[in-house]
Formats: sequence, structure tokens, C-alpha cells
Amino acid sequence: MHRALSALVVLSVARGVATDDCALLQVDTQGRSKERKERLQTDVSDLKGSKMKGKHQVLIPKPLVHSSEDAELHVTPGLLRMLKEVAKSAGPESLRIVEAQFLSRLPGLPSKVDHQREEELVQTSMELRENFKVHFHHRIELWKGRESWQPIRERDESYGLVVTPHGIEIDARTSWGLANAMSTLYQLLAIRVSDDGVRITVPGCPHKIQDRPAYVHRGFLLDVSRQWYSLPWIKGLVSALAEFKLNVLHLHLTDTASWPLEVDGYPEVARHLAYRDNNGKPLTYSRHDIRQLVEFARVRGMSVMPEIDGPMHAPALASGDPLHLTVAATVEYSTQQFAVEPPPGTWNISDAHALDFVRRTLRQVEEDFSTSPFLHIGGDEPVAASLCTLLPEPETKKCLDQCKVPWTKGCEPVPVKPMGANQTYWFPEVLNAKVQDYFDSVDPAPAKIPRAVWSGAVSDCGVQLPCTRLKSKSALQLWEFPTDASGRPKLSEQDCERYDLIQSAATYPEGGSQYGWLYMDCGSGANWASMSPNYWCPRASWAALYSLNLMQGYGPIHTPVCQKAFVGGEMALWSEIGGMGNGMSLIFPRAVAFAERMWSNPKGLRVEEMKGGTPPGWYWETHLRDAMERLNTVVSNLEMLHIGVSHLQPEFCRIHPEFCNAYTASIYAA
Repeated sequence: MHRALSALVVLSVARGVATDDCALLQVDTQGRSKERKERLQTDVSDLKGSKMKGKHQVLIPKPLVHSSEDAELHVTPGLLRMLKEVAKSAGPESLRIVEAQFLSRLPGLPSKVDHQREEELVQTSMELRENFKVHFHHRIELWKGRESWQPIRERDESYGLVVTPHGIEIDARTSWGLANAMSTLYQLLAIRVSDDGVRITVPGCPHKIQDRPAYVHRGFLLDVSRQWYSLPWIKGLVSALAEFKLNVLHLHLTDTASWPLEVDGYPEVARHLAYRDNNGKPLTYSRHDIRQLVEFARVRGMSVMPEIDGPMHAPALASGDPLHLTVAATVEYSTQQFAVEPPPGTWNISDAHALDFVRRTLRQVEEDFSTSPFLHIGGDEPVAASLCTLLPEPETKKCLDQCKVPWTKGCEPVPVKPMGANQTYWFPEVLNAKVQDYFDSVDPAPAKIPRAVWSGAVSDCGVQLPCTRLKSKSALQLWEFPTDASGRPKLSEQDCERYDLIQSAATYPEGGSQYGWLYMDCGSGANWASMSPNYWCPRASWAALYSLNLMQGYGPIHTPVCQKAFVGGEMALWSEIGGMGNGMSLIFPRAVAFAERMWSNPKGLRVEEMKGGTPPGWYWETHLRDAMERLNTVVSNLEMLHIGVSHLQPEFCRIHPEFCNAYTASIYAA
């Protein structure tokens, strides 16, 4: 990468373009005819009429290596057409990515050219090519679906980018790297929209960038079961996340609340379990919808990862007619004895029809989600009482009598019975085998991609994922830092050797559930009728998301083996409070702060350095001050795109950060 970029710089200088030619694309207004000048002004006016209001230049996440100077490139429609033409000549994959991740973000270019102007546009293009060069150093291989799949650790997302007043050079060997290069090129733009037209520039050129991510899995989880999200809304989310180089959209497709996914051979499931619009039409995702979304995300550098949860978190309304797929799922079971959150639901592990349905669903999503790094099969929050209903009498009654409170001794999920315990321990003695049987029964074979489960499946129930016979590891997703009742960690170095780790904990490493670290819904009222200021956890600030090192945890987590096992992390919108109306404000700009944490991995803080909720003054000066200024610019840009986001400070602070920064610095110095 370093050698390739050096070649780019030499190539640009060798062309002999004057170094003061930063107004290259404005030269027509200085020495040519009035007619020619008016023609270019018309070109610029072609960009008017878009709903886009403008854009400030901002780079976030920070590139690994970036140098810039003080020249300016004026980007005209002619230059954009050239970029499109050169991308097309570099291959259909390059063109798709350039259009998706760059051109489609700009104020609309005319889709059709007036035939009377075609000759003039060709002449303009030829003249432009004499002075300006666009070059792609690599031809991107065509995407061939599952055949092109790679483990996420092996995906090359690195890129090089040089933008000068006389050329654009892109060094990206893969579609993932090219998508990242295009997102950076877009961020380098400053766009002004006025009555006089649209002015697009790249201030600060030449820009010379070498970049690659710190973590390979930079995800966002969206729960589409608790709330319905339309396909256009999800695409809008993908487009926004991809600008900041988040590369995995984890769709929590199914849960106790609804089943929106259409499954071949089982049309009655989505028809019966999906939400409905005002006209009674089921709100579902077809296989065509899914494949379209996967491709939409792919050309923007994102994979879409499906999750079909189980054996808990199965749809409640599937227990009765006509489906009979779940147990412990009627209104009578909707108490804390049977579920962490209403409604309850557990797949009927004893029923061959139910297991076959889950197996066919997993096979279908494994096929349709062709970019997914893992097939996520759930495994979170096992509750003894719900699983007890699967047992034969008299065991069911005995289990239910003992486990009226889920965390009664003997009823909590643990992998091994404690030494010297006298009472029945239902999970290690009876229920863990049921959970393991579920995973063994529903997992489609042969596996095409590695599996992922919530870490509790392993740390609580001792589950061993089915062998995939693939080179890449399966993954454990952390939603908490697992400990037993004594505070001892339940994940071991052996677990880290066997699995990759994905961080998405709601808790800080010191434990407890009062922190709400990576959960976007936190901070909105407990159990919906609470008068307390929080949900079960408070809202995590952007500073906490930015500052905390992803690889923190208990005990063995700090060993080199477990540190090496981390592939990245995910934020999560569980849609308990969020939805299409307020989702973007819950996500942005906090997801952007998290994106820089995962891509650039700036120096992180230990939990003890954040006691009292205040980061150290030195951290404000060296990291948070700059990050806040750039996040304020992100907020402004997203608002100009008509995306409703949360603000971090008054608008005055974006325009005059020196005032607000001085005030903040004085607080930290006190």
C-alpha cells in the first residue's frame, strides 16, 4: 500500500501540471469566450433542484495517514461525468460502487442529456481530460454472490486516495476498499447551494491518504421485530452508516414480538405473525426485498447479517392456531417468571415441525444474505420456567414450582452445577442439553459461513456451536460482561481460542446494567410506565461511546489470546423505544463517534478514568475536543440531508467552537 501510494504521487507530478493550477476547472471563466463561460455555468446549474441543502467538509473517522495543503479543487459536472466514465472503463463493479457511495450522494446530475448539447459536452470532456486525470489503479473483480464470500478477517478494506487540483487517484484492490475510498472522497467535498447555483469544491488539496481499519467488524444492530422498518428507511440508514465506514448491518429479524420475514414453503408464518398497515396488509420482507437490500449495502461497503433468534425469543403468537410452533407463549405466561421482557416465547424444541421451520429459515437466510460474515442464530436470555414447559410431567411441575422467580438458586442459567449444591440445578442437569439439542437440530448443514451466537449461549448454557468445517471461527457476541454470582468470569481463554468476539455490551466492564453503553434505546423510561428518568439503563453519551476501549472486560478478556479474538463491535437499536419516527435521532451522531472508535481506534480510557462521568482533562484536550467539533459538523451535514438527528451543542458552538471549548476546558481544569 505504501509503495503504491508513492507511485501515485510521482505519477501526478510527472504530468507537469502547474502547482498553482488549483483553479483548473474555473479556467474557462478567465480566458475563453462568453459563450463558453455560459455553457459551464449551465453545467453547474444542472445540479440545482435537489433537496440537498449543502455540505461541510469533515473527515470522520480519521484516516490512518493524511496530509493536506491549502489549494482548492472546483468540482464541475464535467469532472463528475469523467469520474463516472473512468469508473465504467475500470469495470462494472467500480462503476456501481462509485455511483452508490459517491455520485448518488451529490445534488442530482441530469439523468438525460439534451441531444443538441451532446457535441458540446463531448468537447468539454475532451478539453477537461487534457488537464485533469482520474485513475483507478485496480480493476475490481465482479461480485459472484456466495462464491465471492470471504471471512471478515480476510476482507481487504484498505485504500489509498490522492486528490489534487489536477487529478484523482484511487488505489483500492477490493470492492470493500473502493467503497471506503469513495466515502472519504465524498467527505472531502464542500458543497454550497445558492440561488446562483451549486458550487462543489475540495478545500485543502492536495490530499494524500493511506487508510485501513483497526477493527474488521464495525456493526450496527437494528431490531426489525419489535418495530417495523420499511425497506426505504433501512436503505437510508445503510447509506448514512456507510459514509462513516460502518460495515455490518446486523438485522435482528425475529423475536417474540413479530415475524416479518417471508419463508419459502411457510407463507402462513409471516402472514400470521407480521405487523399490518392500516389497510390490513402484512408488513413483511420478501426474499426479493432482502436480496435487494444486501446488494444495496454491498456496493456501499456494508454486509448485512441476519439473526434468527432461538430457542428463547421466539414469536409469542406462534403458540396457538394455526402455527403451534412455540410454547410458554400465551398471555398467562407473560410474566417475569417466563420472560425477561413481554411477550414470552420459546421454540417448541420437542416438535419436529417447529425445528424444521427454523432449519429451513436459517438455510434460506444463509443463501440470501450472501455478504454476511456470520449466520447469527441467537441464544440469549434463557429463562428456566419457559424451558420447563418442554419437560414431561412430573418434571415440569417440579421445575415451575422451584423457578417461580427466574434467578432463584438452581434456576439461574449456569454451565456447570456448583460443587456441593444439594438442590436441583435445572440448567446444567436438564435444560442445557435441551438448548444444545436445539442448536444441533436447526443448524443447516453443510455450513456455508461461520455461526454467531450471543455469548450467554456459551457462558450460561455451555453450548458448543456445531462444527462448520470452515477456516474462519464462529463468533460470540457480548451483550454484557458475563460473570457468575460470585463475580468470576464465565468466559475462558479456551472460549477465546475457539471463537471470535464481537463487543456490543450494554454494561461497562465493572458490571451492572445501569450503564447502557452500546444500547441506543437506553434512557427512555423503564417498563413504559416508569416515572424514573431512565429505561433499565441511562442513555450513553457520545463521549462514552468514543472513549471506552472495545476490548475491555473481566478476567481472561485481558489476556493476549482474548484480546486477539476481538474482531470489533456493534451498537444496537433494540426498537423498544426507537422506531422510524425517532430512530435516526437515537442513532446519530452517536454512531459516528463509535465509528471512529472502531475504525481509527484512538487511545481509549479505562473505566476507572471515567468515574463520576467526567473524562480526564488531558483526554478532552487530545481527543474529545477535536472529535466534538467534527461531530457538530456531521450533525449539520445530516440535517442538510433532512435526516433528523440529535444535537450535541447549540449551533453557536459549531460556528464558534473556541468559545465553547474554552468553557469546557475550564471545567476539566477545575
